[in-house]
Amino acid sequence: MKKIISAALIAAIAIAASFGISKLKFLSSAEDTTFDIRQLAFSPKTSASADIVMIWIDEKTISSLPYRSPVPRDFLAKLNDRLLSAGVKIVGYDIFFKGTSFPEADSELAESLKKSNSLAVVPMRPRSLCHEKFAEDPAISGCVDLPDEIFMNSLTGIGLADLPFSAFDSTVREAKLSFITDRGNTQSFAAILYEAVSGDRAQDLIGDPANWKGVGLLSIPPFSDSSGKTAIRFAGPPSTIGSEKNPFRIFSAKMVADGMIPDSWLKDKIVLIGAAYDDATDAYLTPYYGISTGFARMNGVEIHANILSSLMTKQFYYSITRWQVWMISAALVILVSLSSTIFPPLRSAAVALASAFGWIFVSVIIFKKYAIVAPIVTPIVAIAICYLFGVVWKALTEGRERKFIKGVFSRYVPPAIVDRIVENPELIKLGGDERVITSMFTDIASFTSISEKLDPSTLVSFLNEYLGRMNDVLFEFGATLDKYEGDAIIAFFNAPLDVANHEIAAASAAIRMKAAEKDISEKWSGRCGREIRTRIGINTGPAVIGNMGSEGRLDYTAIGDTINLASRLEGTNKFYGTHIIASQSTAAALSDSIVRRPVDRVRVKGKNEPILIYEIIGFANELDPARIDFVIAQYLEAFKKFEQRDFSEAKSILQDILTRHPDDFPSVELLKRCERGILDPSWDLVTEISGK
Repeated sequence: MKKIISAALIAAIAIAASFGISKLKFLSSAEDTTFDIRQLAFSPKTSASADIVMIWIDEKTISSLPYRSPVPRDFLAKLNDRLLSAGVKIVGYDIFFKGTSFPEADSELAESLKKSNSLAVVPMRPRSLCHEKFAEDPAISGCVDLPDEIFMNSLTGIGLADLPFSAFDSTVREAKLSFITDRGNTQSFAAILYEAVSGDRAQDLIGDPANWKGVGLLSIPPFSDSSGKTAIRFAGPPSTIGSEKNPFRIFSAKMVADGMIPDSWLKDKIVLIGAAYDDATDAYLTPYYGISTGFARMNGVEIHANILSSLMTKQFYYSITRWQVWMISAALVILVSLSSTIFPPLRSAAVALASAFGWIFVSVIIFKKYAIVAPIVTPIVAIAICYLFGVVWKALTEGRERKFIKGVFSRYVPPAIVDRIVENPELIKLGGDERVITSMFTDIASFTSISEKLDPSTLVSFLNEYLGRMNDVLFEFGATLDKYEGDAIIAFFNAPLDVANHEIAAASAAIRMKAAEKDISEKWSGRCGREIRTRIGINTGPAVIGNMGSEGRLDYTAIGDTINLASRLEGTNKFYGTHIIASQSTAAALSDSIVRRPVDRVRVKGKNEPILIYEIIGFANELDPARIDFVIAQYLEAFKKFEQRDFSEAKSILQDILTRHPDDFPSVELLKRCERGILDPSWDLVTEISGK
């Protein structure tokens, strides 16, 4: 019962928070983006009205005229007369008839318009520019800028050209069918055309329940918001003259005016005329603006045609109501809140993700099948808030210390060790204690060259796979992961809990990491331009282990010379052609099951005392016995002679080894040192390693 109450409280908080956040503009813009994606990728089949024809004043037309702006009125008169003779039903001009050009041409056009059923667009001036009677009236959207009187008296009607666009991205997604202006209720261009053709008001068409979408027991109205805007159901992307993919028939104004278009293609058609030439400013961003369309804008006349077509064919986008949105959000939130209080975070996160993606899937399906626009962002925000509240709530009320321990150590050690630490929380108090550990450093040879071969995303994929495989091996042998540094891995054994024979565990892990490296190299060497080779350094000694940092930010780590020396030994591999080098303190604790051999006495940077270093070769039962008997046995004898300063005898043995195994690089390097000893008998047999 307690968990149910907690879940209910979390759900209530999440719903209230998401309700408030959903009012933010950036979330509204995000919702617009999801709508655009659905239109582009999952648009329901939409057919354009065959009764609508567009005539574009294209570049070909405007270039043939004596001037570009305004469009010569005598040409428009000629075009209108041609349409009249072809028997069109109605003509809609997406052209402002404002401002005189030549009186004779104006009179010619006015006379032609009187003979036809013609309507024209008019712009709307901002309220601030209206007469003072209207300037302060918040109910007024603006003032109609009427055509010149000569044209006003010749037109059948006028409609507003204004196309609402998003303040965020300037995209036209919606249409407003009517506006409150200084002339009262003024209809849009598409709405007045629809009324002229059908005799019905567009607003009544959308408000009529007979035109709502029936889905099961639900009756869903066309998409509209509180301001009266309705989503435009585009019949397709921006058109181009001559394309067979155009949803509407489109003709060049010049071709029509010159009589090149048959009357049968125009008879009884609703004709919309508008600008589409290169420097015309009447072109807009739509949901189709993007790579797939070559970033093409849609001409204003085509947007009006899409709106009119939607009205005539009664094809709309439909929108579930606000209360339905919140009912859906509440159901999803309750599911997620219950899971967050009952399940561990990972499982509850899976439920939250499944709920979010499930709702996205449902939203896409009902959009494609029924043209229903269901909000995606609001429910997902509600789910995210709910999950976050649930996690925080659980962290504050249940097992805070256990959660803290697991949160800190799950990144560093295997789950079994985490569980043991949970039972001993004193192990992770701020600070640390000194203990003997075996530290390991690994690095990928020539990683800079590899990184230059791969693009960033591929490099990340490679590193994720590589580090993941290596991490699995380390955890298998009880290691604690200290950190990743690019391609490097820093780990240690015997902390926070005791690991029996931690030197053997570290050497065994290194051998298995080299085996895992072969699989990775087979997959990636082609793309990386070289084989993947890991260098490993191992050292055993005292170090300070514990949570370092502040109460707010802890890192479980090890510090001390033991760790620094392991880092130096990793880099030493490149001087000897080896892959795994361990210090004497590590090698001395290894059993006979692990084959190793001394490599050199070295003095690394920052250390005065020389140390004997060993190559870890592999497990005895996995190596070629003949090679062990000959190479290793012979090498050990040569190294013994070298240490006794019997350089000539050591050199003879090494030459025998290299005759049969020329790729035995430690023998090559030891031979070089023998030759140095012969030349310099006073040499102390210690190699100075100045770099990493």
